[in-house]
Formats: sequence, structure tokens, C-alpha cells
Amino acid sequence: MTVLGLLCLWLSGVTPSPGWSTPVLVTDSCNTQRPVVIVHRDDLGRFHLVWAGYNDSNRIAYKMFSLDGSTLYPEMMISRDVTSAYLSTMVTGDSLYAFWRETSPVYYAVRSLTDGSEIVPATYLFTTYTLYPYIRASPDSLGRLHVIYNDGGDVRYAVWTPAPGSGFTVERDWKIEGADAGGVLLVDGNRVHVVVQDPVDHNYSYLQYDLDGDIVVPITDFTPDYIICNRFPELTVDENGNLMVVHLTSVDDYCYVLWKLDKYSGFTLINQKVIVISEPPEMYVSLQFILRNIPGTDLFYLVWTDNGQDNQILFLLMNGNGDVVVDWAIAYDYSDEDPENLPCISGEADAEGNLYIAYEQGEVEPVMGYYPTFGWFDYDYVSTARQQVAAVPGDGFSFSCNPVAGSVSVRTGSGTQTLRVYDITGREVSSIPVSDGTGIWHGRDFSGVRLPAGIYTVVGQSGFVHRLTLLGR
Repeated sequence: MTVLGLLCLWLSGVTPSPGWSTPVLVTDSCNTQRPVVIVHRDDLGRFHLVWAGYNDSNRIAYKMFSLDGSTLYPEMMISRDVTSAYLSTMVTGDSLYAFWRETSPVYYAVRSLTDGSEIVPATYLFTTYTLYPYIRASPDSLGRLHVIYNDGGDVRYAVWTPAPGSGFTVERDWKIEGADAGGVLLVDGNRVHVVVQDPVDHNYSYLQYDLDGDIVVPITDFTPDYIICNRFPELTVDENGNLMVVHLTSVDDYCYVLWKLDKYSGFTLINQKVIVISEPPEMYVSLQFILRNIPGTDLFYLVWTDNGQDNQILFLLMNGNGDVVVDWAIAYDYSDEDPENLPCISGEADAEGNLYIAYEQGEVEPVMGYYPTFGWFDYDYVSTARQQVAAVPGDGFSFSCNPVAGSVSVRTGSGTQTLRVYDITGREVSSIPVSDGTGIWHGRDFSGVRLPAGIYTVVGQSGFVHRLTLLGR
């Protein structure tokens, strides 16, 4: 079947939520070997895609495309023509770096963000055995890369300066004592934030370097011993520069949790705050998630796949304290195109708050393959909804979204009341408690069971009425 035929077949089964674009396939070939895809957006609004599994084989590929999916630089293999896997990338200046492993040796290539051309071809980096063969890199203001990689099971921190033509000048490279394999880092101004796991309980520890490589905050555990930690959490900073660490863990159920650490001392400001919890069969979470800041704000997108449970991509909007501003909803719903799989996700937000994501959409029929897929969310949809919520008159009320895929926030003019929810037969099926002018409804009846899809009437104590559409699961 042709790519166009597969595209038509595929689009017939996906349901975008309000505010989301129709997703598009952005490569000419499927990726059946490694379901990995990473997207970067440049300053001109163009998109640079790097993925593993080019041309149905274990190869690394690159492509540049526009917002509508049109090709600006054709896809091409950037690795050597040998088995290559474990892809990671980073951007600095006008260059995109891709790192991968060939069996044991690590290679890299550099593409120009200006026109997509080759700056450095596939180049040998080092042969050190890497237990977790990902190069985690973050640039500083001096054009250097601050890097974490594994030497066997050891975690090493290094500072590399890209050399003209190819290679790197290694300024610093040493083992992080008290760290187990894995780890992530983030350069923010003159601070290098590092989160690793300790070798005993495998929970998280924090340390901080300055740009010269001197330790500012010594390594310190900040998570309880009983928690199960992923080796690669998401890092970002809030509007004050404090470090935010988001991770999928299991408390009573699997959930995304937030820690916030003081930028100066590493002291814990927020300790294991639950952002969203898995609520099967209504909603699932997975290790495949991203946390992206809207530049210039204290707002963050949390976006995740459901690990193939209902074949959905979900999202919410939160602030720097982990408070949910817009509750979770479904971005793309593939549940009507079974069987499917959504194994990975990448993405970025622009200065206007629009979110752009790329993910692998796994096809099983008519042929098996993973297809790099692109979609985006218009922030105007959120801002308009929030303005409507803020403009509630008197004893009226409004919703954060309508229709509702997951949960919905309710805002009243003020005070405390209970809203009543009726189905189309006029039977009262649920209620929404409101305190201090706000409430939340999860679409459940009085017994806690998810209500069927349909139109419901919500009535306030003063008689104010709104109709609300509840989407199916």
C-alpha cells in the first residue's frame, strides 16, 4: 500500500480534540525497527525531525518540514549504513546534534538549522562501553556542551567544545561519585543542574555545578527510599529559576509527580506532589511523556501517551507549582483504529504558547510499521476558554472546556454551591461541588462510574443552566 493510501486509512481512525490540528505523516517511509522520533522547531517556525529506523532498517535519518507537513529538506540517512540505535539529540545555536550508538562505539552528526545541510557527517565519538547509550547534553552561553554519559555503569559529567569540522575538545570529564547509570542535566544561566540515581536505592539525587565545572551543591538525595525512579526524568525550571523534576512513579497508583528544588541550595521546595494519577479504565499514564514550558510564563504542558492501553495521547496545562490550570484531556484518540500503538513522543512549545508534537503511530494492519507523525495545539483555544471562565457573571458558571474528554474545571462567580447534573431523560445522575468559586467534575455518576458519552444539563442553585457534552472513552 502507498504512503498516501496508508495516510487515508490512518486519518479515518484518529479523533483530534478541540484545539488540535489533524495529524500528518511526515516521512516517506515507515520506521519498523526503532520507534524513536525527535522534533525541534527553529526560530523561523520550521521543524527538524530526527528518527531511528530509516528506510525500514536500523539507521538514523533527518528531515526538515513546514507546519503543514510539506518537505523543506528531503529525508536522508545521516548515520553510517550500519546498525545504529539509541538516538538522542540537542540543539545549540544554529546546529542540531544527533548522537547514537553503533553496537558499542558512539557516533554523532550535525545538521544546520538554517537550511538542513550537513555540517558534520557521521563521526566517531568514543568506544567506551555505555550501559545506557544516550548522550544527555545541554548547551551553555559560551557555546559549550555540558554532557552526561555512561562509562559502563558509571555516570560521567563532561564539558565539550565543538571543534571546527568535527569532533570535540574535552575541557572536563570526570566520574560523578555516588551516582548509578543514567542521569539527566540542564544548564540554566550559570548553573548546571544534575539529577542522577544513587547506586543503593536507585532514588534521585541532586547536585549542581557552575560553568567552570566546580561543585556548587554537593550530591544529595531528595526522594524517599521506597519510591521507584525512572533513570531519565524531565527537567525544567520555573519562572524563578528553581528546578522542577517530573517523574512517573507508583504511589497508590501510577502517577506523574513533581519535585521542586531551590536553585541556590538544592533544598526541596515541593516534595513529591501528584500532578495526575492513572485512573483506569478512564485514563492511563506511561513513561512516554514530555514537560514543556511556554517561554516567558510559569505555564507548562504535560503530554503523555497511554502506553497502548486506549491508544491515546493526553495532555494538561499546569503551573510551576504543579497546580493544574487546564485539566487533562485527550489530544489524539486512536481507540477506534484497533490494534494500534503510540510508543514515544517528543515536542516543543513556541513563545505564543502553541505546542508542537511528534510521535510514532504504530500500524499493525495492513502492514506492521511505525510512522513518524506530527501535530500541533493552538494555545488560543486554551486562552479563550480561560477568559470565558474568568468572565462568569453573578451566580452563573462556565467550564474550562466543552466538550469534555476527561475532567472539566468549573468556575462560578463566587462562594460555595453544588451544581446538579442531569442526563437527556431528565434524571439527576451526578453533582459538582464548588468551593471558593471553583470545582472539578470527572464525568462520573454518584457511584463513581464514568457516565456514557452524551449531552448533560448542569444546573446551578440560582437556576443558571449550561449544557455539557461528555465524550466517549
